[in-house]
Amino acid sequence: MQQVSYDSIAPLIQNIQTQGRSVSVLFVCPVSQSQIKARYNMPRNNSATSRIQQTAQRSFMYAAQNAISQAIRSAFGYNVFGRVASDVARQTVYSASNRQNNSLSASEQKQAIVKAFETVSSRFAWDPKRNSFISASAIQDALSPFDLQLQKSPIQHQYDRMILARMLVQMAMADGILAQAESNWLAEFLDPSFGDIDSLSRRPPISGAEFSQVSAGPVRESMLMLTWTLALADEEFAIQEQQLLRQFAQGLGLQNASIQKVRTAAQDYILSQAMEAMFGWGGHDQFARQKIFELATKIGMSQQEASMAEARFQRRRGN
Repeated sequence: MQQVSYDSIAPLIQNIQTQGRSVSVLFVCPVSQSQIKARYNMPRNNSATSRIQQTAQRSFMYAAQNAISQAIRSAFGYNVFGRVASDVARQTVYSASNRQNNSLSASEQKQAIVKAFETVSSRFAWDPKRNSFISASAIQDALSPFDLQLQKSPIQHQYDRMILARMLVQMAMADGILAQAESNWLAEFLDPSFGDIDSLSRRPPISGAEFSQVSAGPVRESMLMLTWTLALADEEFAIQEQQLLRQFAQGLGLQNASIQKVRTAAQDYILSQAMEAMFGWGGHDQFARQKIFELATKIGMSQQEASMAEARFQRRRGN
């Protein structure tokens, strides 16, 4: 893959927002006009090595969660950045109030923008003809099984999206509790036309009859895959979550082969997003590989499966 520099990604930048030492960037593909948002928290230069590693570790899963939010927003078919304009004034005021003690220099901001791009770089590919990065959706070999599934079988019917919203909320409540942090996160990407998180959480479990009305075909795999990915986003794969996924798969009428395909795509996606952050932070070294294997274990993958996912990721990146 082309070496990432500020100059190489500058043409993709449409919007930059800073909040303390955090930078949020809206990248837009010059060909497809697809929008991808990324964020990076710039560590302080005087941080101890152990503290940097801890911050990096947290950023690994943050990158995955941010990507999941983006994917689910896109699945619901509404503008991912619909709230950006209304948030600009509020965030600008906040940034100004914190600038004195917690702001980024111009040089640090450029570094943070590059790091933010690296967390989503798997969604872009270098086009030598245009001498620029473009959306990876134009280059099939650069797409993960997760991205290919959503590209080939998007969730388009409003009823399907409503059922998906309920599946996601039920998954977040699999342990019987919807924590405020989970509720806030869900509110960031669930289509508000289906009601707020509180009203969705009070709805009864999805019945077999309701599942039977979901559009037939592989769109059902896309719905289960997104829900499966959400279940893995907190680095835990609780028994209650596994049981609920089996119930969803049964309700959707999916066979074992389809379920395994969905499971692998979800796990691969979580690991790939974490690897984007890991490799962007410190390169592909033994520390990164160790963290890959640790995360893989937490989300139900064997070391062999993790090794294959790592190799597939490198192929997509071209390195």
